[in-house]
Amino acid sequence: MEARGWTELDILIISGDAYVDHPAFGPVLIARFLEARGFKVGFIAQPDWSSERDVMRMGRPRLFVGISAGNLDSMLNKLTAQKKVRSEDFYSPGGRPGARPNRASVVYSNLLRGAMPGVPIVLGGIEASLRRIAHFDYWSDKVRRSVLLDSKADLLIFGMGERPVWEVARRLDAGEPITAIRDVRGTAHVLNKGEWEQLPTSRFVRDGQVVMLPSYEQVRDDRAAFSEMSRVFQYETNPGNARPLLQAHGTQAVYFNPPALPLETSDMDELYDLP
Repeated sequence: MEARGWTELDILIISGDAYVDHPAFGPVLIARFLEARGFKVGFIAQPDWSSERDVMRMGRPRLFVGISAGNLDSMLNKLTAQKKVRSEDFYSPGGRPGARPNRASVVYSNLLRGAMPGVPIVLGGIEASLRRIAHFDYWSDKVRRSVLLDSKADLLIFGMGERPVWEVARRLDAGEPITAIRDVRGTAHVLNKGEWEQLPTSRFVRDGQVVMLPSYEQVRDDRAAFSEMSRVFQYETNPGNARPLLQAHGTQAVYFNPPALPLETSDMDELYDLP
C-alpha cells in the first residue's frame, strides 16, 4: 500500500488459497478485474484464523470485504472420499496442508465480522456457490443450512462473479447501503421474518414470480423433499430463463436472484488479457 501511495483500500479480498497470479485462481482474477476498473484492491492469502491480527494488517476497506475459501471446497481440500486427511494441499505453498480452516467461508466471515464491525462482507467462490442452499454435507453426514446463514455474511455471489461483484462495488461506491442491494443477478441475501412472506415481484422474469424451494427443515427430515429441492434448483440454473428462488430456514429465508448473465466475448478477452 505504501509503494502505491494508498492510505486506504476500497476492497479487501480474503482467500483460502495461496496468491497465484493466474486466471485459474478465481479470487485473484476478481481482484485484477476490480483493480482494472479503478478500485484499490488488497489481497490476503491464507490468513491466520486464530486471531484478528492477520486480517487487519491492511486496515478496514472502504467498500467491502470479499471472502472465498479458494479453488476447492475447504472440506474436500482437507479430506479424501474415505474421510482421511490429505497429506498435501495443492493450492498452498509447497503443498503444505493445514493452511486453511475447515469450512473456510464460515470461519473467515465470522472472523472478519468481529474484526471489522460494520464493514459489508460478500462471500464468493466454489464453496459458497455449492453450499448456497440447504445441502447434504458428506463429512458430517447431515443436511446443513445455507452457508450464507452460518457465515453471517451480507451477500453471497454464486457462479461466475465478475458481473455481480462489479455491480455491487459500483453501487456501494455510489453510497448505496449493502442492505439495499438485493436485485443483482448472481447474488443471494437473507430475509428475516416479515420480509419474505409477501415478496415484491421480480424484474428478472415476465410473471415476476419467485419459486419456493422446500424449506431447510423439510429437506433435513424428508428425503423426497430433498430430491424435489434438488430437481427444482437444477432446473433454475440457466441464466436465460431461470427464476428467483426462495428457501425458508426457520424464521429466516435465503433469496436467490437468477444467475448472472455470461460475459460478452469482448469482456472475456479483456479479463484474460489483464497483465
